[in-house]
Amino acid sequence: MKRVSFVFATGETWLDRLVTVATRSEWSHVAFWFEEADLLVESQAGRGFLLERGNKYADWRKSKQISFSVSDDSYAAMLAQAHQWQRSAIGYGYATCLAIGIKELLGGWAGRALLAMLPRSAAETLVCSELLVKLWRQVEPGFFAGQDCRLVSPEELYRVLLQRDERDKIDKPADCAYNC
Repeated sequence: MKRVSFVFATGETWLDRLVTVATRSEWSHVAFWFEEADLLVESQAGRGFLLERGNKYADWRKSKQISFSVSDDSYAAMLAQAHQWQRSAIGYGYATCLAIGIKELLGGWAGRALLAMLPRSAAETLVCSELLVKLWRQVEPGFFAGQDCRLVSPEELYRVLLQRDERDKIDKPADCAYNC
């Protein structure tokens, strides 16, 4: 088993403020840290897909990590996907980011309608939360099943992962009669 962390953060830029207001969230950004490899994966406005050493958000005033153990196979599959995206030089999805904001303000139908109107090239970009939903589907294929991962906000991802993290922390007796 290997450790991975979803790293939620909020900076001080106008885009950070816009995202937190539109999504009514504390978090404007999410990255993914492969702890053993010490690699951080993210998609940043103005830079697109990034794969870099270290966890640059660890010392940010406004950040939080939610960590999980994953199988060696899942870890390797996620890391391979990240390297593939790095070779593809994927850009940032500004239009997708707008669709998330529209979804949060007007509802899921509005976000889906905007995505449907986007040019095909918009599907070849990634926003931070979309990237991590796609990566985590290597571990849980049904993660956010039935929902377009392009419309998942950092806050929505945070809430779902926090529930999983809390559920995983529940202590169960080792001699449980029902083999739980």
